[in-house]
Amino acid sequence: MAMHDELPFRIIFAGIYVAGFLMRGLFIQRMKPQEKPIIPEAGNAGEISRFRVIFQKVMFFLWIAIVASYTWYPPWVEALHFPFPTWLRYGGAIAAAVSFLFLFLTMKTLGRYWSPFPRLMEGHKLVITGPYRFIRHPMYTAMMLLFIAFILITANAAVTVFSLIATVLTVKWALNEEKMLIGFFGDEYRAYMTRTGAFLPAPRKMVRQIFFNQHEKL
Repeated sequence: MAMHDELPFRIIFAGIYVAGFLMRGLFIQRMKPQEKPIIPEAGNAGEISRFRVIFQKVMFFLWIAIVASYTWYPPWVEALHFPFPTWLRYGGAIAAAVSFLFLFLTMKTLGRYWSPFPRLMEGHKLVITGPYRFIRHPMYTAMMLLFIAFILITANAAVTVFSLIATVLTVKWALNEEKMLIGFFGDEYRAYMTRTGAFLPAPRKMVRQIFFNQHEKL
């Protein structure tokens, strides 16, 4: 695969990473003035997130190295190339755009409850609007879609390995976060679980919820 053939995908991949970094920074800045102390009774949030904090810091620098290497495209990166068709790789770019829009919507829906790591704040309310109406972990869904997009765009073995590891850990973190939420919200969250899917809408639950809500308004 010639380097010039990879140029559009190198630009797209680097652009996605920079855009994601900027969006995350924007929401962190918006969150700072509204930060509240973590509720001690929220459970072992600190223990749950300790490995996650360390891992994400390590992955941050590793991803910078991967993005820089793929953008530069040295011979060893070319040697790890997968023969994906061009249309599939541009499909990955579309998937990345969709994941960004979904991620932005999710973060906006959470508002002051959004944070880089799971936490519960004073006066924390269970968010069940927007994408949370049908999915309990839409942010993680968007992240996993983005990891898949990375694989398709780069068609690279190294990116694939890191993306798959990140996907597995994303599922693990979502399950840990759910335990924390059950511990804090109790029956309210358990009832919420019966109406929603974890990462994708559950068709029967979604139809039942829409019908129930319409019936209540009559």
